[in-house]
Amino acid sequence: MEGMFLAFEGIDGSGKRTVCHYTKTLLEEQGILVEKYEYPDYDSPWGRIINDFLSGSKELDVSTQFLTYATDIAKDQNKIRENLKKGYTVLADRYITSTVAFQCARGFDLQTAIQFVHLFKFVAPDIIFYMNVSPETGRQRKKGQKGSLDRHESDIKFLEDVNTMYGRLRDKKFLAQKWIEVDADQDLTQVKKIIRSEIASL
Repeated sequence: MEGMFLAFEGIDGSGKRTVCHYTKTLLEEQGILVEKYEYPDYDSPWGRIINDFLSGSKELDVSTQFLTYATDIAKDQNKIRENLKKGYTVLADRYITSTVAFQCARGFDLQTAIQFVHLFKFVAPDIIFYMNVSPETGRQRKKGQKGSLDRHESDIKFLEDVNTMYGRLRDKKFLAQKWIEVDADQDLTQVKKIIRSEIASL
């Protein structure tokens, strides 16, 4: 039986990485085989370019941003397909949805982005968990974790625009027929309860 594909989305500081790891633990405790991907993949050539861009040491126009982020994810598509065929549950801490939300908030054309995703046949998640957090809360969390903020994390207006774009993608049911929105401003304990309940119902 083919496995399920779950993607976790949200702006910086939404807790998606924590929740993605928590979901992996929950599934593995039930004896389910899990493969997890994280984007950007900073070990890849594209991830290193993205890291330089986020740190401010490299400038990229919005089209190059989109293509760089998208290529970083596209490189794993065949592996994801193989994992699913083998019955693994695949988890993605960020996915192509994130590229669309962030780069379209920067000014990349939304319809062009959607056409790109369909043209290159990105694997569609069964469920997208959208961790919806306010930019202020997300920024405070990242500041507490790292002590400094990258160009995305420090720009409240930009993060508001990204949240708006995520809302549009959710309403369109872009790429996944099921979006589960989680109020990520809540305490982590409450968020984990919601995730545990959703995973149990699958």
